[in-house]
Amino acid sequence: MANQLTKPQSLSQPAAKPTMRPYGRHLFICNHGLCCEPEAAEALHKRLGELNKEHGRNKLRNPERVKCTLTDCMGVCQDGPLVVVYPEGTWYSHVDKAKLERIYHEHVLGGDPVHELIFHNHYPQEQTPLYAPQLRDDEPFIVEEIVDSQEVEGNQIPAVESEAAEREAGTLATESTDAFIDRESQAEEVRRAVRRAKKKKGLVIVNTGDGKGKTTAALGVMTRAWGRKMKIGVLQFLKNENARFGEIKAAERMGQIDWISTGDGWTWTSQDQDETVSKARYGWQLAQERITNGEYDLLLLDEFTYLLHYGWLDAQEVVDWLRENKPPMLHLIITGRSAPQTLIDFADLVTEMKEIKHPFTEQGIRAQAGIEY
Repeated sequence: MANQLTKPQSLSQPAAKPTMRPYGRHLFICNHGLCCEPEAAEALHKRLGELNKEHGRNKLRNPERVKCTLTDCMGVCQDGPLVVVYPEGTWYSHVDKAKLERIYHEHVLGGDPVHELIFHNHYPQEQTPLYAPQLRDDEPFIVEEIVDSQEVEGNQIPAVESEAAEREAGTLATESTDAFIDRESQAEEVRRAVRRAKKKKGLVIVNTGDGKGKTTAALGVMTRAWGRKMKIGVLQFLKNENARFGEIKAAERMGQIDWISTGDGWTWTSQDQDETVSKARYGWQLAQERITNGEYDLLLLDEFTYLLHYGWLDAQEVVDWLRENKPPMLHLIITGRSAPQTLIDFADLVTEMKEIKHPFTEQGIRAQAGIEY
């Protein structure tokens, strides 16, 4: 028939089979919440991830890597947290972090189940499945030694030219195969150096520039941190303390985010400039308290650069104070236009928002709820 529908070519082709990297064991942890608090299971899951990293069992190319899955319910609903190790089908109950350490080192790494913690074996002992990497005759995997960051080329990560820079220079599209391989090899060298260093720190992140998106980007990081159950604080400078922006409403609905607005409006709308300056400086006092009390994993100082740009605070004094008092693992995000060079030099990550087009200037479209506020 002329009007008969035909299946698209892509759908008519047989689906490609998924591929799978080899692995050694798979652990399941129940976080359903009936037999124990979900947080207890999540803490075990996190610790297991740390152990995997310590022993190289998180690497995809390691045939003995260990997979770990949080599962909603395993049908026992008693005596949790429950941990099951496969392929042996060994069920452990009442698992805490200390018991997990034993299970990991004795069973996962050593191949010897911790019998006094077992409440059920899926297979009779004489029929327990054999360890897959031994059956497969996998090549031994050499786990890279954990080295201190100072040992990585004098604590300097090798520099590699970015893809964006190459595109700007017009070289990426025409580079030869040999050049591409050389570039990828150099990039892999950087990745290996970073992995060996295992370096972490609380970052100072600055979003500046004349383009839209500085606060928006910071809120994206805030949402990601919230999803990781990190403790978050937000201090908004200049923006009116009675404002009800969409992000404030969202934070209230999300919960567990400390949000303080300290301003009385932008400088160009302020009815009392002295009051505006006073509120801004008071906001910095609040920020100092929250930075030093150690309660946060991430703190956002929104529109803080204006206090430095207008000279209400001395940029060098602020940077010196942060260098002396910011906890090593606190992530600090600072937003606003005209970030002073002193702050840029101090920061770990700086992004400049550049306006290319804007609906207000191009089309006369005013700020819209849910997009700008």
